[in-house]
Order: sequence, then C-alpha cells, then structure tokens
Amino acid sequence: MKILHVAIENFQDVPGLLCRSHGVFGDDSTLVTLARSRLGFPNGIPLDYPLFNEPSIRILRRIAGRENVNVLVEELQLKIRGENRVARGYYRMRDVVWLTRLYPLWRRYGLGDFDVYHFDGDLPFIFGDRMLRRLKHKKIVTHFFGSELRKWGMNPFLREYAQLRITSELDHTKIDPELVFIPIPYDATAITPRYKENSVLRVGHSPTRRTAKGTADIITAVQELKKEIDFEFLLIEGVSHAKCMDLKRSCDIGIDQIGNYAGTGYGRSGLEFLALGIPTITEIPDEYEPLLPGHPFVKATIGNFKDILYRLLRDKALRQKKRKRGIAWVRTFPHPYRIISRVYEEYKKLGWI
Repeated sequence: MKILHVAIENFQDVPGLLCRSHGVFGDDSTLVTLARSRLGFPNGIPLDYPLFNEPSIRILRRIAGRENVNVLVEELQLKIRGENRVARGYYRMRDVVWLTRLYPLWRRYGLGDFDVYHFDGDLPFIFGDRMLRRLKHKKIVTHFFGSELRKWGMNPFLREYAQLRITSELDHTKIDPELVFIPIPYDATAITPRYKENSVLRVGHSPTRRTAKGTADIITAVQELKKEIDFEFLLIEGVSHAKCMDLKRSCDIGIDQIGNYAGTGYGRSGLEFLALGIPTITEIPDEYEPLLPGHPFVKATIGNFKDILYRLLRDKALRQKKRKRGIAWVRTFPHPYRIISRVYEEYKKLGWI
C-alpha cells in the first residue's frame, strides 16, 4: 500500500516516526506537513501554509488566549470544531487561502494517488470537506496528539469520513471512548544512557508549554525543597531539540509533568529522560494505569510532588532501580515497530490488509 501521513507539524517527530515505520510491513509511506517543524525535525513535503505559524499569527493567538491549552479533568467533553459561527467563518476564509497553495502541490506530488491517508492532527488538508470528498473511496485515519481534541474539538468532516480514529493521549479516551489508544512511538535504541551521577544531583524539566506541564507548581516546590536539601534545578526551554537532549543528558532526575493541566500521564519529554537512563517523575492517574502496563515512571501529584522528589534525591538505590526499569521499558513499550504493529492490527480489523 501507499500511505500518506498529513501532519499539521512534525511535532517532536512523532508523525514522522510513524510514517517511516510503515516500511516494516513493506508499505511505501510519505509525510506531508502543513507547517515546518520549529524544532528542526524532518518536514517531508512541506506545504508551507500561510496564516499558520508566522510571528503575527502567534501574537494574535496569545491575544485571543489560544495559547492556553489547559482543560481541567472535570471539563473534558467531546466538542465539535467550527460550531461557533465566527470560528466557522474564519476556517472557511482560511481554506480558500490554503487551497491556492495546496492545488499546485497536489498535482506536482500526486497527493490524491495514495491508498491510506493518516491525518495526524485531525486536519484533512483544510478544515472543510472539499479534499475529503475527493478521497471518499480511500482508507482514512485520523490520529489525535496533544491538546487539539481536548481544547478545540473534533473536525466534523473527519468524524464522518474517517474509518479509523486513533489517539496517543490517555485522557482522550474519556472524551471519546470510541478512540483507539495507541501510545506515542519513540525509538530509544539509538540513545546511549548515562549511568554516572553528578556529585551534586541535577533535576531537569523541559516544558514545551509551561502551563500545560504544571511548571509553575514544579518551580514552587523546587524552591521550597532547595531550602532543605542541596541539588541543582535545570529548566530547559527555548532551545533546539539537539541542545535539549544535551542538557537532559546532564541531569540525574527528570520531571515530565505535574497537575494534568493539559493532558494526563507523560509525553515525549518523559520518554527522552527514560532513554537517557534518568529516573522520571510524572503524574499518571490510577484510572490510566491499565494502558501503560509495567511503566517505570515515579508517580506524583501536586500534593505530594515535593515529598516524592525529596525521596528520589535521597534514595540512590531507588534511582538505580528506576534507571534500569526505565531503560528496559522505553526500549520496548513505545518502540516504533510495536506501535505500528498496533496500527496494522486495526487495519486488519477493518479488512484493509
């Protein structure tokens, strides 16, 4: 089969990794991105849509409050994007602009000639269904990552056309129980773990969005704890992915997220810490434990985070235990070949293979 992955952005290389993994099953796959990666990951065929990531658009998003992607657990519910008349009008206007960019590239790269279309980000080239109508006899998948579904809602047209709906976010299963949970893919096999610790332990945290990761709560707890025990705290943000990994490698303990402000469980950051052999603290509600069997994360909440971090700083044996378990788990559970095999299990159920 020929498979096309269409991603809003190759964020953290998750869509790219999924796309490249189809080769395990002998299929050809291609990545298309609507906007270029801000962290330097591969762009595949870049559509370079306007009205997307330009500085002026980002400023408008901040002014409109769209940078705040936090959704409290009790507020989780299925929303349909574009139900608001003003938003729907904006999307339609934007579609017209995007189509002028898309049509020449559609013909140049034969974007209508694939068998399976994975829309990684719930945006089928444009907001409306014009392109989906062209693809109505194709196999269509929508795959949710990040905060789009919980904050802004589901594309109504993909909801109708997609035969397979996947999520890699634990709490999305509460928003729509029909979503198939498939973990975030991550290839840890090329990462060399560190085993030697610093003389003064260093704790690292690398939020993409501070509000989404509970960074303010983390900093407050760290400042209080530093009065009781000697350690360093490294806040990693605003750097390239390569630089981020170099800084993470210098840490002895990692913190993914606390508070479940914009999602639950863990993200790519936590997987990177584990791959580097760094014990990692995150908040995973008990109800999602069955989806992450045998995970090695050190669980914490806002209420006990300070105590959990203190214990991990003081207990070298616990750090060593978590380091070994973390390396073993991250090299198997989220391995791309395992994840793409889960996708193909769903293909088989639908009779696609």
